[in-house]
Amino acid sequence: MFFKKKKISPVPSYPKKTTYIFSLFWATLICVLWYFAVSAVNNFDFKIFEFDGQSQTNTGAYIWTSKFTFWKNNNDQSSNNNETYILLTGRWGWDHDAPDLTDTIILAGFNNIHETITLFSIPRDLFVDYPWSSRQGKINRIYETFLPKWSDYAMWKLKEKVSEITGKNIDHYMNVDFEGFKEVVDALGWVEITLEENFVDYEFPDENLWYRPFILRKWTWTLDGDVALMFARSRHSTSDFDRSLRQQYIISSLREKLWKLWYFRDSKTILELYNIFNGYVETDMSLTQMVSLGLSIKSWKKTNTLSFNLNDSCYDGSPTCSAGGLLYVPLREYFAGASVLLPNDATYLSLWEYSEFAKFADLIFESSDIYSDPKNIVIYNTTGIPLYAWSLAEQLRPFGFSIDKESGTQTLAEKKFEKSILYYNGIDINDSTLVALKEQLDIEIQETDLPVYSGSDVSIEIVLANDDSF
Repeated sequence: MFFKKKKISPVPSYPKKTTYIFSLFWATLICVLWYFAVSAVNNFDFKIFEFDGQSQTNTGAYIWTSKFTFWKNNNDQSSNNNETYILLTGRWGWDHDAPDLTDTIILAGFNNIHETITLFSIPRDLFVDYPWSSRQGKINRIYETFLPKWSDYAMWKLKEKVSEITGKNIDHYMNVDFEGFKEVVDALGWVEITLEENFVDYEFPDENLWYRPFILRKWTWTLDGDVALMFARSRHSTSDFDRSLRQQYIISSLREKLWKLWYFRDSKTILELYNIFNGYVETDMSLTQMVSLGLSIKSWKKTNTLSFNLNDSCYDGSPTCSAGGLLYVPLREYFAGASVLLPNDATYLSLWEYSEFAKFADLIFESSDIYSDPKNIVIYNTTGIPLYAWSLAEQLRPFGFSIDKESGTQTLAEKKFEKSILYYNGIDINDSTLVALKEQLDIEIQETDLPVYSGSDVSIEIVLANDDSF
């Protein structure tokens, strides 16, 4: 962590059984992931900006500040045998007016300890310094910018930037052309999705440069390649951030379908998927590496797929705050009129403020049970300092800790504590949520049989005293 303080019958023309089948299986899975991933279509503002060094103010932008300094990051980007990271990108391809924009950027982490696959979407509008360059612009143009040299070099540059942002050493990349997604879905027959509410886009672009409604009612649907792509591409139904999670949902659905071994007993389908992979995917992974990763995942007892993104949901006064809410939208006048995203503590003069991104990445990739098995937290203020508990909650919520907006912070005016303390009940001392809080708050912890001040559904109570613990 960055703290201190995821027997087919042999066919004459194919090699026999496990090695070949699993290699194709995994190659196809990755292909599906990425081809679908390209779906992040939004406004087409593709300028690269260079600035003259004039200062920027943050008027109108939310940047959180507080007396608390919980998080500590040693910026250790070393990987180990228990984790594999693959950068997944999706580009539009030859028939698009911007064929080399990587509008989908996902870091996929495979954790052998937790047996989880974690997908972490980075928004294409994140404004960054380009690696080893005086240029600045949206992150989705890094690949395009360095492509005139050669493709591997361009992907290496993008990997370098994503590694800087997330604090993770990226082992491999897979760069996918858009059209392959439809072909994979159609080769598999369909992909199934379940909608909990109606999905409506009244302005979906058609092939005649006009718009038409695209509506999916609340239901379980089986989608062919064209409709699945529309679902992934839709940009008027929800936000760009919601779209990234929608894309990951399709990835998970396709993975579940591909996971059934019987699917690969048809040699024609195997060959079709293999040809799609070869035709639409650029990667630095060898066949041996794909086989090894595929076999490793197949041995997991239970494979969980978790989805996360960076978003701007945690602005001041927001009624909701989602995990990954570490971004804000700065004033356009400082970016030549373009709509871009920045880290909460950044300006265009300090674009490298990625420490909170790395902390969040560390949690979601290495302590994923914080999210798969969330623990309810209540914070109590005994200091008399207004909003003291609320300030801590606002620090923790963007990292995905489960603190209810209404009841997650309380005041204990009648109680006096010499030192801040964390009470926990019903969970193990090695629980990931407890470990993360203990390390970051540097706070005394005490186990109790039941919640001390809260209801029965609360596992962690943090009591804040005016002792300068933080």
